[in-house]
Amino acid sequence: MGLVPSRGRGRDHAPLIVPALTLLIALLAAALPAAAAASAPKPFVVCDRYGGQAGPDIAGSMVVWTDNRRGSLDIFGRDLVARKDYAICTDKAQQDNPSVTRRVTGPGRIGYVAVWVDRRNHPGGLATDIYGRDITAGREFVVSRSATVKWYPEILDDWVVWTEADDPAGPYRIKARDLRTKKTRLVGSGKVLSPVAIDSRRVGARTVYTVVYTSGKGDISACDLPDGKPFVVSRRATFEWMPDISRNRVVWWESGGRIMLRDLRTGRRMLVGKGARPRIHGALVAWDGGGHGGEYVISYVKGARIRVCDVRRKNAVVVIGQKDLTCLFPALSGRRVVWESGPARRVLTHVHIYGANLP
Repeated sequence: MGLVPSRGRGRDHAPLIVPALTLLIALLAAALPAAAAASAPKPFVVCDRYGGQAGPDIAGSMVVWTDNRRGSLDIFGRDLVARKDYAICTDKAQQDNPSVTRRVTGPGRIGYVAVWVDRRNHPGGLATDIYGRDITAGREFVVSRSATVKWYPEILDDWVVWTEADDPAGPYRIKARDLRTKKTRLVGSGKVLSPVAIDSRRVGARTVYTVVYTSGKGDISACDLPDGKPFVVSRRATFEWMPDISRNRVVWWESGGRIMLRDLRTGRRMLVGKGARPRIHGALVAWDGGGHGGEYVISYVKGARIRVCDVRRKNAVVVIGQKDLTCLFPALSGRRVVWESGPARRVLTHVHIYGANLP
């Protein structure tokens, strides 16, 4: 069993080799974008332990990822400000696809909660569950346990969303669970295995949590929680996949290697750049130049770099590269970006997590 791509982030949150759960391991298309402007920040190591690390996610100063240092996939994390490392889940079964959220727990107090895909209850089978851990309090909990296959959990505040199916080949259901009320609801469905994403935004006088996901055979849809109905974000003849959301801005990958954005408030649609695996935080969009081919791709462009664009100033693109490394699966929080670097064929033992502070 290998790593599954996170919205990786996805979100990308990101993933790797082998069978069923990695059926779409690297699916994406891409091409190198046009000109860049701003000077590149210097990358720093988040984790480069022996065995390999992949698929990072970040919230605030906390980075989480899938880790192979013990020879079995686990979830580890690091607080970049406190410079403290966390073994979030080291159960002997495999864990993958982590996501993390930042919470204000009291005056001057910040906490972090992570969720991930877990195989501990289904040895030898295809089914998986979603587990979580309050990293700050050190308490583990179950989000969803059943005989279905689950992918791509994403957490924000008290909401966890994920993709689920009875069979790895689909069709796929998008589920959401309120950790506070302990209620789970069906959000939507689709025929394409894809990461999902969630963020809060204002709709009229209300604050809602909006889930974005791939619907149909390759469109982008959304649904407002807790009681909204699905609505279309983008429906084109081209294949659309891997959405992410920040407030009213939704980004996704479109066949042909295009990173697209739509503002849900104004309806404006724009091309952000060329590449794959987009993530968004505020007005910043990050993506990599590593995917290529058609709708489903299992290889990457050697030497791919991370690109970050402020969509309010589209010509100001920060390009981050590393000599002899292929940079993939970025994730954003504030002015920090993290990603994984390794060989273009993504051999886990040679992949590690890096980061940069954006100018």
